[in-house]
Amino acid sequence: MAQFKHLFEKITIGTTELKNRILSTAHQTNHVANGIPTSEMTAYHVARAKGGVGLIVLEAAAVHPSGMLTTHTIAGYDDRVIPAYSEIAEQLHKYGTKVFAQLFHGGREVVSSDYRNAAWAPSAEPSLRFGAMPRPMSLEEIEQVIDGFALSAKLAREAGLDGVEICCSHGYLPAQFWSSHINHRTDQYGGSFENRMRFIIEVLERVWQAVGEDYTVGIRMSSDEMTMDGTTIVDAVNIVEYLVDQVRVDFINVTAGDSSTYAGSTHIAPPSPVKHAYLSPHGFKIRMAGAVPVFIGSRIIDPVEAEQIVASGKADVVGMTRALIVDPEMPNKAMKGELHSIDACLGCLQACIGHYHKGLTIGCVQNPTAGKEAELQPLIQQSRTRQRVIVVGAGPAGLQAALTADAQGHEVTLVDQSEAIGGLLRTMRRAPMRQELAETMLDNYSRKLSQSNVNIELGRKISRDDLLELKPDAIICAVGSRPYLPHVEGIDDSRVMTVDHLFSGNPRAVGHRVLVFDFAGDWPGVEAAIFLAEKGHDVTLISAKLHIGQEVHQYLRNEYLKKLYQLKVHLRPHYDFGGIRNGRVIIRHLFSHDTEMVEEWDTVVLSQGRVPNIELYEQVKDIAPVVRQIGDCLAPRTIEEATYEGMISALHLGVIRTEMHI
Repeated sequence: MAQFKHLFEKITIGTTELKNRILSTAHQTNHVANGIPTSEMTAYHVARAKGGVGLIVLEAAAVHPSGMLTTHTIAGYDDRVIPAYSEIAEQLHKYGTKVFAQLFHGGREVVSSDYRNAAWAPSAEPSLRFGAMPRPMSLEEIEQVIDGFALSAKLAREAGLDGVEICCSHGYLPAQFWSSHINHRTDQYGGSFENRMRFIIEVLERVWQAVGEDYTVGIRMSSDEMTMDGTTIVDAVNIVEYLVDQVRVDFINVTAGDSSTYAGSTHIAPPSPVKHAYLSPHGFKIRMAGAVPVFIGSRIIDPVEAEQIVASGKADVVGMTRALIVDPEMPNKAMKGELHSIDACLGCLQACIGHYHKGLTIGCVQNPTAGKEAELQPLIQQSRTRQRVIVVGAGPAGLQAALTADAQGHEVTLVDQSEAIGGLLRTMRRAPMRQELAETMLDNYSRKLSQSNVNIELGRKISRDDLLELKPDAIICAVGSRPYLPHVEGIDDSRVMTVDHLFSGNPRAVGHRVLVFDFAGDWPGVEAAIFLAEKGHDVTLISAKLHIGQEVHQYLRNEYLKKLYQLKVHLRPHYDFGGIRNGRVIIRHLFSHDTEMVEEWDTVVLSQGRVPNIELYEQVKDIAPVVRQIGDCLAPRTIEEATYEGMISALHLGVIRTEMHI
């Protein structure tokens, strides 16, 4: 506790006292049905409240039907939301956690819906990222939306929530009004700076009228929209100085980025390897400009970092959203000094905001229970008979299976023929922009193993006879996959290598002119191209997808494309590898079926997918009561499937099924 004397100090925000300075910022869980939060959303937030978080801001709640960002957005303007809000507040308050609603209107930002509604904005200025052209709002529509903010705040208060946050960040509607690049109106809501600020001031004034003075109301804003024509930190300081002079603002939650552009959108949820806590200097400037409490977030995943930010006066409250997704118990562990047991966020984005963009409920690669608390809790609490479990393979799937089985009280042996744990993580750790992810995941698992009762046998290739002799109750095969080599002429050419070989500890020499072939549109091909270009090679990245990095989460893809262009990598989507004939590389266009022959090349690097290692499973599937395949040896996919299958296969071991007799 002494190490975190500032982070765990109480603070009063408006009329709300927080027990500590740790915040879970608004983020979409997609646990919403017909505009109303579900019991799964409650269970998700309760897990974080139990873990000690001081404040939770619920995900965006639309203040008007025109502001529904997706079909999974909370309808904050609908009084049917009150019982759901009340249940969330009641459950979170049991643990001393306070809860705010975020009041939201996306304006021209309409992500998706079953029927795409007309987008509203101050002016007919399109959203480049979503391709949405909004209709300019009439004065009557502006009034409706302002009333919607007030009504939504009133409903949040009636439901027992502790405060509201007006979302002005990421280029959403209030920011569209104050932006001179978007707002081209000639009436009282456009033109001068004062007129462009009129919308947010009227929103705040109307909200205060609806909730009364004994409540907490603040805003979230981007200190820098990180795009060519967006708000900068200088603009943000001017906005804050003017705003707090005109109307009461209890707090300012500082973020960055802009939803309407690719580059700006990255900062909505910045991936690794974006620098940790990179916005904290902006927090200090906004804090000085507004003289009100400031919240700061964006890649603050370590309580030590958070303590330094609060202690140095850069912010009063620290948003640690993704740290709480991966480890809901992080605040309690930090307060007890148990830093070694905290799981760190990988920054991968795959299952948190990645699920949101796919219309799925929230998840987490490192914590497969995230977002599934209500579903999995009954299974976790089941009675079990202790089993002797052999897990073969110490990649992400096997590691997760072994640790989950150990946590359930089983006798677990983890075996791998390699001398180190990690599987493909050891390959990924050599990739320039995935190194942090791999290193963090390896560190998380290494620390967990050191605190577990798992018997670890590395450097051992286990056979069917070995397993027959051990007589386990359960065998979990997690032996991964190997690179796929296409059946084309020239595949045995000595100048051809796989990404696995490139990132191995002892790769062959690579020539100056390199062709990298990317089959799946995911990280290996892109990382290989960046790795080689950074070393001075002339690299062409040839992808059999519609665009480069197609299967990578869009925010990481933004960073990849920026890096590829900066390194002058030649990009050629829509082609695949047709082999090598007479010293020339054949590339085939996927749509026209035209063939090209590339004569000037020195090395080919292949990322052509992977083949499951099914051999062990086929040999042992009948020698134990339970034999399971998980992860890539079941079918090569992503780390998310690997860790989920590791967890779920282990949770089902030894479960005592109770029968009901009527």
